[in-house]
Amino acid sequence: MPKWKKTAAALLAAFSLFGSGCAAIPDSGEAAATDRPGSTPAQYRVLTATDLHYLAPSLTDHGALFWQVMEAGDGKVTEYCDEITSAFLEEAAALQPDALILTGDLTFNGEEASHLALAEKLAATEAAGVPVFVLPGNHDLYRKCYSFLGESSEQVASILADEFRQIYAAFGYDEALALDADSLSYTAQLNESIRLLMLDANTPHDFCSLSGKTLAWAEEQLLAAEEAGQHVLVCCHQNLLKHSMFGTGYVLGCAEQLRALLEKYHVPLFLSGHLHIKHICTEGTVTDIATSPLTMAACQYGRLQLEDGVLTYDAEKVPVADWAARNGLKDENLLDFENYAIGRLETRTRVQAEGQLQKLGFPEEEILPLADFACALNNGYFTGDLTLIPGLDSNGSLLRQWKESGAFFASYFASIENEIGMDHTFWQMELP
Repeated sequence: MPKWKKTAAALLAAFSLFGSGCAAIPDSGEAAATDRPGSTPAQYRVLTATDLHYLAPSLTDHGALFWQVMEAGDGKVTEYCDEITSAFLEEAAALQPDALILTGDLTFNGEEASHLALAEKLAATEAAGVPVFVLPGNHDLYRKCYSFLGESSEQVASILADEFRQIYAAFGYDEALALDADSLSYTAQLNESIRLLMLDANTPHDFCSLSGKTLAWAEEQLLAAEEAGQHVLVCCHQNLLKHSMFGTGYVLGCAEQLRALLEKYHVPLFLSGHLHIKHICTEGTVTDIATSPLTMAACQYGRLQLEDGVLTYDAEKVPVADWAARNGLKDENLLDFENYAIGRLETRTRVQAEGQLQKLGFPEEEILPLADFACALNNGYFTGDLTLIPGLDSNGSLLRQWKESGAFFASYFASIENEIGMDHTFWQMELP
């Protein structure tokens, strides 16, 4: 069972490669406190997860077409999404946090069957005493989606906004303090001094952004919280800050206006996902923590805790192997799941790395160490821990070879070079 508090140690090409693009957390793992007036809020413990990309078991037999799709993907272990989700929700029930927050891309690609199956699991989590709050992501609404059976696919039902609100009514919408008329955004009470501001940036009319109406509504909620002496925790699927070499489609189109609002109302923290990397960065007085996908190595969730005036976020791996053993499962991949999941990510990286180098005419004896290094660096970047990168020798020859190679990975690795040595799995600040 993980402890709630621990001590901090101080693209892929065609499938979601990302690089650094904003001021990262300081090496100390601490962020500066804001000047928000008012009393320190009540203590709380929250779990947050994102990008479950849950695919209902009824929609696939894990046959030939399914694996063709997986092998063209970014290394997600969708073949075990049901097991990962079950292990995570069992962990959440055991930890009994004040809330579980899911920040979008709940489903593989918006399948109604996946939404319904996931909602059933979340209902069991709430029945175990854990309030659940959800948001949609770009993969949850207005999609064309399919089943994967044998060597064929068949289009299946997807959902629209009204259906999302109905399916997940018990997970934020029914108990909302306020609902936005222009999106699926809402506010809810976490405890006597903390409100959640859950922002939906997936509407057809303002995709990856918030409309002017929603921004105005959000300011009304921030003002109401301030007048009530409440602190606010803001959550969204898309990012507030530019974490990577890519911004368009990842960073909110209204990011500058929203960040100005958060600074105006002294909101220090923004929880997001979407990037498929674990990354933390700060601009001004606002920190954006992007949690990595639940169903992609290292299959992490976030733990956010306020205790004695100190706000702490750290990443924890879902204990899939322990869950599998406890439930008497014999699948060797599940029983050694951490290695299996990282192996899936490494396979995708290696295919891309070796292919790029072979096209450029690199000899085989040089390709192997360069591909090994690419896997190690990419593993660290996606999982958020770049403190130890195997193959990073003292003079940086492998990194230099990549940067000078002319391969697509050259610009990618150059963009994250300044991340090496950083730990994006921990963040902490002291509230005034």
